[in-house]
Formats: sequence, C-alpha cells, structure tokens
Amino acid sequence: MLADVIDLEMSGNSQRFPLDVFPDAIQELIKDAENTKLFNPDYFSAGILSACSTAIGNSVSLYNGSYSAKPILWISIIGSRGVGKSHPLEFAKAPLEQKDSDAYTFYKTELAEYEKQEVKGNKPRYSKLILNDFTPEKLADVLQHSEKGILIFQDELMRWINSFDQYKKGGDQQMYLSLFNGSTLTVERVSKEPIRIEQTNVNIIGGMQPEIIKQLAQNNRSEDGFLDRFLFVYPKNLKPALYTGKDISENNKDNYWRFINNLLEVPEMTIKATTDNVDTYKEWQHQKIKVCFEDTIERAIQAKLETYVWRLALVLEMMQQATLGDFNPSLSNESLSNAIRLAEYFRENALTINDKITVNNPLEDITGDQLELYTELPYDFKRSQVLALFEAKGIKGRSIDRFLSKKKLFQNYRHGHYKKKH
Repeated sequence: MLADVIDLEMSGNSQRFPLDVFPDAIQELIKDAENTKLFNPDYFSAGILSACSTAIGNSVSLYNGSYSAKPILWISIIGSRGVGKSHPLEFAKAPLEQKDSDAYTFYKTELAEYEKQEVKGNKPRYSKLILNDFTPEKLADVLQHSEKGILIFQDELMRWINSFDQYKKGGDQQMYLSLFNGSTLTVERVSKEPIRIEQTNVNIIGGMQPEIIKQLAQNNRSEDGFLDRFLFVYPKNLKPALYTGKDISENNKDNYWRFINNLLEVPEMTIKATTDNVDTYKEWQHQKIKVCFEDTIERAIQAKLETYVWRLALVLEMMQQATLGDFNPSLSNESLSNAIRLAEYFRENALTINDKITVNNPLEDITGDQLELYTELPYDFKRSQVLALFEAKGIKGRSIDRFLSKKKLFQNYRHGHYKKKH
C-alpha cells in the first residue's frame, strides 16, 4: 500500500526534507550549497519550491477530476535569529528578482518614450513578480498587471501579518484566505477605477522565529483556517555555519537560472489527472482521513494537505519537465507520489508547530543543548558552582548570564543563587 510505504519512510526520517523529489540537477545544487555556503537543505528546498511555483504561476493548472489546482504555496520557514534563513531564500528567488529588474529597465525606457509622445497612448506599466512592502490596494494593482501572479516575500512573516487592517479596519485576513484559492479579487476605490482580477495567483514565503509562533494563532487565525494554509519548514538538523571560503559552482548556478527561466517560459496548458493518478491519491487520502478524523487539529491539517498534494504534484511535474525543456500536459504517477511524500514531511512540521502553539511549557522554547544543560543543573545552585557544567556545554561569558536570566526557567532568589522552576 502506498500510504503504508510513506508512513514507514517518514517514521524513519520524519523531519528531513525529501530531496529526491527534485530533479537530479536541483539535488546537486542543494548539496553543493550545503557544503559551500552552509545553506540548510530544508530552507533552501523551500525557497526553490516557492520560486518554481511563482515562475509557473497562472500558466499551468491541474484538473484532478473534481476541481482545478494552481501552483500556490504559502511557506513559513521557522528558525531563531542567526541560523541562516535568509540567504537560501535570496539565492532561490534571485532569477525572479533579475526578471523584475529587467522589466523595470524596460518600463523606464517605455515611459521615457511615452512622455515624448504628443498624442498619448496607454501609459506603460511595470509588471513585477515579487512584492515586499505594499498595501492591499497596491497588491491588487500589481496583480492586475501580472500575467503570472506574484510572490509575497517577507523576511519576518509576523511583522507582515500584524500589519493586517492597518489601512482599513477588517477584511485583509479574509482577502488572503480567498487568494489562497486563486479566487477573483475585486477592489472598490473611491477616487479611482475599481479593480477586478479574475485569475489570481499569490505565493507567499517568509521567516518566523520559534519564540513568536504562538502569535500566529492569534486574531482567530487558528479557527478560520489561515494558520492551516501554511506549509511549515522547521528543521531539526541545524548546524553551526563554519565558514568554508567556498562558493556554489558556476555550473550549478547557471543550471538553476536556466531552470527557472525555463519555468517562466512554460506555455499555458491544463494538466488532467489520469485514472492512475486518481487511484494513487485516493489510496493515500482514504487512509489518512480515517486516521485524522477524530482529532480536530490533525483533521484540519489533513484537509489542507489534500489540497496541497495536487499543487505540489503540479510543481514537481513542471520541475521535471523544465529540466528537459519539453513541456506537455501530463502528470506522472512519480510526481504525484513524490508530492504525497512531501505532504507527509509538511504534516510532521505542522504537528510540531501546533504543539508549540498549544503547549505552554517554556522548555519547549529552548534548544536541545540548552534543554540538556537545564536537565543536568541541580534544582538549587550557586552560579559559581555550575560554571564548569556551562563551559562543558560550550556556553561561556555573558551567554551564561543570559541563560540564567530567563525568568520562566529560573528564580534568582538571592544574589548568585538560583532555583529551577521546572
């Protein structure tokens, strides 16, 4: 049984991104980047998935016999400050940024020509793929001039989410819930013409620190499905970034840029799932929904993964076809099976995130090394008595005082004397 194989595989490697779902050339790039630039493979893989889904955009949809799926992925990568979240994402989206840069240069040239015209035609528009700082009205304005759709890129997702309703009370969160499905977007404006976009495609990727994950569930976001729409990447295999003095090979860089540009040129088409595709999906879905049905959180996660499997299958199929530069409206069973494996990876991360949201144990918010240290510390101790234990764990100087100052973990009941709270 497909689902049994997946369960067995995921149980032995539950939170490592399954790199082999990607084409060989992309796997080689990821491994090269890990060895040279110290890119975490999970973070980099997430960035590549996001860049690919954005490059495909509105050009390709997948009809599974019941509804059409678009390559719309909302991804949140989780990690504390300084663990290297930003650089892999920056590299992954670089070809899209270059596309925007080229489009802006062309726009400025066209605008200069427009300004010289005595009889004005249509004013040139700047069409872009990536948005960073914007209002909801600006989002709609960019979308109406973007054939592909757009990628919302945020270094800090919570800062963006907390800006909802900044310009108009109510509606931003509901608007994004609608955009997740690629629905029609309409914006009525008092002093300007109304905007209506029939085919929306909004991808999202950004970082989040584990210390503030609980904020993601606030403002009804855990109840209205906003939280469940995100695919979480929360690697447990983080390592110190030890400088190598090396860079990703030019061949791998060139191959990646060529690969993304191939996806940007994918022709418009609709992929239709075959009977074999449907049977493979049903085998997975029927087993999983029965297992998850009695648990509210697991049921909500499963519901969104059922949507995401088809989207991921579409992206993975187009990635395979892009390596050959030969696009056709077919979905291989391998791409669908790989999408299911990827969904299981995201399920494990979603469960971890939900545990952190619902559990109020401060020990959940410290690293594995810190937890080991905390366990070994005596219940009641003097700072001077445990310095050797701290140093044995590689914690020295001010780092010791910062750790002991965590009021949720320690009570400093007398100068230099501490008691553990847990």
